[in-house]
Amino acid sequence: MVFQRRILAILIPLALAELTGAQGAQAQTAPSAAAAAAASDAASSGKTAKTATSRAESQLNVMSVTANRIGKTDPTRSAATVSVITSDDMEENNAKDIKDALKYEPGVAVNRQAYRPSGIGSSTGRAGNDGINIRGLEGNQVLLLEDGIPLPQSFSFGSGSAGRGDYLNTDLYERVEVLRGPASVLYGSDGLTGAVNFVTKDPADLLSIYGKKTYFSVRSDYDSSDRSWGGTATTAFSTANGAVQGLLMLSGRHGHELDNHGSTGGTGANRDEADPATYNNRSALAKLVFRLSATDKLKLTAETLNNSNEVDSLYEIGNYTANTTSYNTTNNVTSNRVKLEWDHDDETNRWVQHVKSSVFYRNAATDQSLLIGETTTDVTRYNHYGESIVGGNSVAESSFKTGPFSHKLVYGFDLSVSQYSTDSNGNTVDTTSGYLENFPKTQTLNLGAYMQDSISWNKLTFVPGLRFDYYHMTPDADSTYTSAASASTQPLSNSSGNALSPRLAFLYEISPALVPYVQYARGFRAPSANQVNSYYGGGVAASLYHTYYEQVGNPNLKPETSNSFEAGMRGKLAFGTNRVAYSASAFYGRYKNFIDSEVVGGSITSASDPEKFQYINFSKATIKGVEAKFDWFAGESVEVKGGVAYIDGSEQNTDGTSSGIMSVPPLAAVLGIKYRADDRWFVGADVTYNSRRNTSDVNTSSTKYFSTPSYTIVDLHAGYKITQHVSLTAGINNLFNRKYWRWSDVRDLSGSSSYATLNAYTAPGRNFNVGMKIDF
Repeated sequence: MVFQRRILAILIPLALAELTGAQGAQAQTAPSAAAAAAASDAASSGKTAKTATSRAESQLNVMSVTANRIGKTDPTRSAATVSVITSDDMEENNAKDIKDALKYEPGVAVNRQAYRPSGIGSSTGRAGNDGINIRGLEGNQVLLLEDGIPLPQSFSFGSGSAGRGDYLNTDLYERVEVLRGPASVLYGSDGLTGAVNFVTKDPADLLSIYGKKTYFSVRSDYDSSDRSWGGTATTAFSTANGAVQGLLMLSGRHGHELDNHGSTGGTGANRDEADPATYNNRSALAKLVFRLSATDKLKLTAETLNNSNEVDSLYEIGNYTANTTSYNTTNNVTSNRVKLEWDHDDETNRWVQHVKSSVFYRNAATDQSLLIGETTTDVTRYNHYGESIVGGNSVAESSFKTGPFSHKLVYGFDLSVSQYSTDSNGNTVDTTSGYLENFPKTQTLNLGAYMQDSISWNKLTFVPGLRFDYYHMTPDADSTYTSAASASTQPLSNSSGNALSPRLAFLYEISPALVPYVQYARGFRAPSANQVNSYYGGGVAASLYHTYYEQVGNPNLKPETSNSFEAGMRGKLAFGTNRVAYSASAFYGRYKNFIDSEVVGGSITSASDPEKFQYINFSKATIKGVEAKFDWFAGESVEVKGGVAYIDGSEQNTDGTSSGIMSVPPLAAVLGIKYRADDRWFVGADVTYNSRRNTSDVNTSSTKYFSTPSYTIVDLHAGYKITQHVSLTAGINNLFNRKYWRWSDVRDLSGSSSYATLNAYTAPGRNFNVGMKIDF
């Protein structure tokens, strides 16, 4: 924390110096200019009430704030493949979490295992919405941002598992932007195969709806899939001249276990109904926006989140051991963040039109406990994963001409210090040789600088970009960890490295209806703290259950890198009253130094030479595929949209053989149709198809994984605006009550014991949701 405070002490004066410099360069702007700028903010938010025609135009012309990191970019004029899910989309579908919000994005999946932890070493399902899979990669290989701040990393070992999706609340977001393909040139580490940016609502987004100085709303919904009630209260205000705007959102949700197709209740190993659970989610978002002048504004954001659940695992009673009488788990996720941001926009400036600088802090933690009741001796486990980050960044955009060439130059830097920590405890830990840390407390310094130029000449656009990243890890272990790790020849090790991430893209606008493009981009991901330094053994628990294992670190890990190639076309066209936007692409990625866990020696039945798990660099992996999507407005009332994604991949094993990649999903397609009448009511249907996932490419001689059958799911949605200020939404998911398994949720299933209770891992059957919103 000392190092983090030093970094913050540097960043805050830097941001204030930039602000002071900008203010000193111009005369004090009159309040009317600030008001005009605030009105411009409201107009650009695009949240005013829409006719059917303007709705079509606004949806087809939706802009991305993630593709170029600053300003707004038309996705159809970018070599990056970007999808934008708006708050309207999420409300009309009554999306209660990110899995619901992203369910109609082929090639994108949110992993959520059925809640089935077992014994003292399995954490199945405890990570909740674990993370997001893009183009076959997931976890920390996909960059997740909230208002540009990195989300905490995922971590899992033994009975503890910290996911990433449970740090998010969809009710707070104005938009969710999904960037497919490497994002490292602008965002740095972790953007190997894509990025997702969750953009929270601003006061201007809400004040523009009715064009007033105040806004209030209350929204409540019910979802039968987990018998949950949710509610969000929102208020926003603006001073008379628009110089100050504010927002406050309070959100909560209370629910139970997620339903499945199980039919066997009771206790014990044969139970396949979902185990009883209760969860409570709470979050709050506050913003203040100060319009300092016609060109400058200062934004202060604060957010807090607390999600908790309790589960009574009835299937483990008499199953963990014959004497097990209860098996209870609790999970608690907390996150607090604050961000100060300065925006400068001056289109009249010859050299620098846009500047955005910010400093931020986030502190997050996952705490999990396990209590196993036995007839003679109870067993407890406690796991804590904590992560804090303090940092800052600055990005600028300059548009200018050199001869016949038009330039849009984006450049900036990122600086952050993160601290990672973990603690584990339990009454079966050997206190003479055991230790409480799975990996030592670690501080990681990340520094990056980048530049990207969009150079246009006639219909051709050429986009070169380059980023440099440097990282340095400094572990700081307690004496217990140090002595145990040293005794097992696992001493602490600092780790550092750097990477250059280039990008090169070409676009040629034959017409607005046809814009072919090609792109090369290099991705980069630094190894995580627990992969470099870790040591954990079975201790007394191993001798009790005759399984002996160790997790050991690897200080020689190299960063993962990717070289990705993509070619495609996109465009927008209009004929009569029809308007269409489409995109299609093929991609090929080669990954070097792919990091994955591997058994590197020992035997699980040997106390003197236990089985050793270690993260290692695989020599290479390959992922390729095709994607396509379209959005068609037929006239003023009918919208048809669809998409398809096919992905294939393989990795080279340490013995020279190759195998499939477990995280690569099966072919997925979606088709939706919506009819909207006079902006008063709508009805719609979405059909989702996933092909069978053949596991022959990942099976081994000793392990046979479950091959998920193909499935087709139909969902219905409807909405009705009772008055200008009161609206209802409703939906039926899985209309035909199809029993199916999502590959992203069940791909680790193997062995006869899992097959005997397959219904426990099914997705929910037919379920419904209803929502009501009052705003004025």
